[in-house]
Amino acid sequence: MKAFSKLFVASCLLCVAPLVQACDVRHHGMQGGMFMQEMDKNGDGTISKKEFDAFHSARFKEMDANHDGKVTQDEMDAMHQKMRGQGKERFHQRFEESDINHDGALSKDEAEIGMPMLFAHFDEIDVNKDGKISKEEMAASMKKMHEQMQDKRGPGMMRGRE
Repeated sequence: MKAFSKLFVASCLLCVAPLVQACDVRHHGMQGGMFMQEMDKNGDGTISKKEFDAFHSARFKEMDANHDGKVTQDEMDAMHQKMRGQGKERFHQRFEESDINHDGALSKDEAEIGMPMLFAHFDEIDVNKDGKISKEEMAASMKKMHEQMQDKRGPGMMRGRE
């Protein structure tokens, strides 16, 4: 179970890494990681072994779609797809909130205020050099980042998606 928990946490982080890089999660009070608040049930700022085990037990139950006590690659893939979709929804919501003038793109000022990690990579993402990042430019950048991460994983880590 310990090996599975580590694999699960690593795979979750791998799925959300591009979103985390784009959306400085500390801005929303989630210091210490994406799942800190969700795991820290008693709100003491730390995660006990009991809280950690409860969190991962619940994730296992979510992944085990046919409730046979085992998680197949297909069940894990389905969970990753679900998580990716939720991450994309959060990203788009954050993008919309940061787009102060509602023109469908982020200026450097809007990115600096609303999405500091995006701002840190602004010039790299703004491929047409118009001083704004469109959702299309952001999607292309995230896709490129995801592909680079897949290349670094190498064979046998997790089968490819998309």
